[in-house]
Amino acid sequence: MKPFKFTLEAMRVLRQRQEQDAMDAYARTLLHRQQAVQRLEVVQQEISASWHELRSRLGSGFKASEVAQAQNYHRSLEKRREECAAALSLAERRVNAALQAMLAARRQREVVDKFHSKQKAAHEREHSRLEQKVLDDLAASRRIASILTFTPTEVAS
Repeated sequence: MKPFKFTLEAMRVLRQRQEQDAMDAYARTLLHRQQAVQRLEVVQQEISASWHELRSRLGSGFKASEVAQAQNYHRSLEKRREECAAALSLAERRVNAALQAMLAARRQREVVDKFHSKQKAAHEREHSRLEQKVLDDLAASRRIASILTFTPTEVAS
């Protein structure tokens, strides 16, 4: 009997590669999202530290130039926070898109894998059928051989 050979093996390999590429892309987008979260956290910590410093210095008195400088610094921090929040939002959308692409690639691979399983099961059934046929033929030929080898004296007894 011939060994099993899947007729769509090239397609199966392609689908596996596509799924792996989609999983890699998903992992990269998760990493980028995590980096965006970290950048946003850093900016928020800077804003918090800046407000804390501003409150602590209010008791000691401020010059008008220092107040203006503190306000400008705060505005720049708020702008960075907004940019980081926008980057995080974009990263979230990319993660969702990469997840959908990965799930689609997985479904496509599973379709080919299901066909592979069906084809392999059919091959194994055919192999079992042929094996049983050979065994039946062997048993029949042994019966015939045993009948033909009887001598008349053996038949009488």
